[in-house]
Parts: sequence; structure tokens; C-alpha cells
Amino acid sequence: MSGPPRRDTSRPAALVHLRVVDLSSGVAGQYCGKLMAGYGAEVTLAESAGGTPTRRMPPFTTDGTGSLLFRHLNQGKASVTLPGEGSARDVRLRALVAGADVVVRDAVTDLPPLAPEVVECVVSDFPENGPYARWGADEMVHQALSGYMNATGRSDREPLYGVGRRAYYACGTTAFVSVLAALHERRRSGRGQRVRASVFESMAAMGQNFVTQHSYNGTTESRARYTGLLATLRCADGHIVMFAIRDPAAVCRLFDAEHLADDPRFDRPGSFIRDWDELVKVFQERALRMTTGEVVTRAQELRISCERVWRLDELVASEQWRDRGVVRTLRSARTGAEEPALGPVFRISGSPYLADRPSPGPAGAANPGEAR
Repeated sequence: MSGPPRRDTSRPAALVHLRVVDLSSGVAGQYCGKLMAGYGAEVTLAESAGGTPTRRMPPFTTDGTGSLLFRHLNQGKASVTLPGEGSARDVRLRALVAGADVVVRDAVTDLPPLAPEVVECVVSDFPENGPYARWGADEMVHQALSGYMNATGRSDREPLYGVGRRAYYACGTTAFVSVLAALHERRRSGRGQRVRASVFESMAAMGQNFVTQHSYNGTTESRARYTGLLATLRCADGHIVMFAIRDPAAVCRLFDAEHLADDPRFDRPGSFIRDWDELVKVFQERALRMTTGEVVTRAQELRISCERVWRLDELVASEQWRDRGVVRTLRSARTGAEEPALGPVFRISGSPYLADRPSPGPAGAANPGEAR
């Protein structure tokens, strides 16, 4: 694995002046905290004695040392363990948030009064005052409610559930942007504010095309066959995906089938689309004699949108991921232990990316987290 992404600036990280307390218990809030830590904020994860729930969420390491999800969400953070219910917990919590610039919490978390300059970010599944406020939810529920699941999969089969936690990562990103906006406003007024981010609203924002379509003509996105010139082809060493809407003749040249451009079945845009499946049969036969690299290189020369379908192990080993520092190795300054990590998903101009410490150790340990 590669080292950290290139740091082309000696300027301090964008958020290095901020102190953040992460009281959240799920993916969305802790991802927001991770993004804050990535750009220099001092982020402390507050856990109960049993540890935050993400420590018990899959996937887990093969050696039984913990949750890979927890590691991903909390790299770059320190951790403290709060006492159980009662005055001791209240005292510890008041002390923890006393010097904070930002507090990230779940909607059900009780907090002591915060200083007026603190930005408080409340993360929840649904808006607190909406019709779904009392609903329970998970990733599948949010994908279904947003319309994404209804639009995914074959038209003659059930909807497909997109794996992972994309709805919660979307909400964590929304929370991060909302916090930054509030901090920007604080520079003018000197006052903090409460911002809210819900998974439900984040997915609705991502599905803006669905909303626009329904508002315009009352229809909803379906799983009907895509009418554009889209094809997935098997090559000698893998698969490619091709989107050929701009120049049909160029697609024929890509597969050394120039004669098809003059074929009456394909000589007009309408007929090209109508008889696309017949063309794909020809392309598929010829693609089997080519490598994915050959197809993609020729497609790029002809200005055709085309890419190889990569396996995850191929992506990890790819030159592009290596150069961009997508996958890295973090080393604990305290114990020397190593931990794989993902690099930044976006860049802030002029700011290095600093989430370069392993995730906190076991909750309740004598020295939880990494020393600062």
C-alpha cells in the first residue's frame, strides 16, 4: 500500500483550529467527524463503557480484532469513555463539551447547555418534526423510500438493494457541509447554531431527478430497459461498459465494423437506437478477441465513453489509485501498529489531509485512542 497523498503545500490544514466532540453512535455522524478530522480538526469520539455501536457492526477483521467499519469511521480521532448514567457522566460530559467548537450528536442524545458560539450538529434518520419522526430505519428502508431501489435492477425482477451504507455516508457528508456553513457564518456573527442532517432528506436530495420527474409529469423512474446506446461487453480478459450516444460511426470503427455504419439498418440515429441489440451482438463477437485495455484505449482515441469493469483487488493495485493515495497504511506513533485506510474522497485547496492516525483502541482502555 502507498503512503499518504502528496502534500503540495506547507500551509496548515483547513480545520486545524477546531475542536470537535463526536457523540454520535452511527455511520452518518461518525463519518462527519472523520471528515472533520481529515482536514485537521481535533476530534474526540465519546463512547459508553461498552463502546460505540459501530464497534459491533460488520464487516469485521479476519483475525477477530474488531470492526473494519469502526476503523474506517474513526481514523484520525481520539477517544474517551464516559462513565455510566448519573452525575459522574454529567460532569465528564460538561467538561468534554466545554471547549468544543463543534458537537456532533444523535437526535436522542441529551446534552448540557452549550456555549453560544458552539455549532451543534444533530444527525437522525428522519426529520424530527416530520411524519416519519418515530420510524425506525436502516439502509434498505432509506433506499426504498428515496426511490433508488425502485429504479435499480431488471424490469422483470424485484428491485435491487444497493449494498453498503451509501445513504448514511450521504447524510454524513451533508452534516459535514452543514457544519462548515455554520462555522463560516460564525466568523461573521461570532455565534454558533444548531444544524440538522437527516438520512431521509439527504437521499431525497440525491434523488433530485426523481423528484423533478414526478413534479413535472407525475411519473416515476422505472426499471425499464435503458433506451440509450449502452452496452456491457465481455473481452478476452474482463468486461467493459460503453456509452455510445455521440458518434455511432465511431463505435463501429472501434470494433473494425465500419461497414455497419452504411448498413440500412443502422444508417440513421433512430434506426441505430432501434436495432442497437443487433449491433451489440456484432460488437460482442469482436470484443472477445480484444483485451479490455485495447478496447478502452481505442475508445478514448475515438472519444467514446468506455471503461473497464474493475475488480476491487485490481483497483487497489491500480496505478491511478496508487498515485492518488486512495489506499494507504497508517502507523500508530504510540504502539507501532499498522492499519489500512482510505485516503480523502475530495480535496480542499491548499490543505493537507491529516487523518493519518489509526482508529482508537478498545473502549475503556487505559489510553484509548492515539496520543495527540
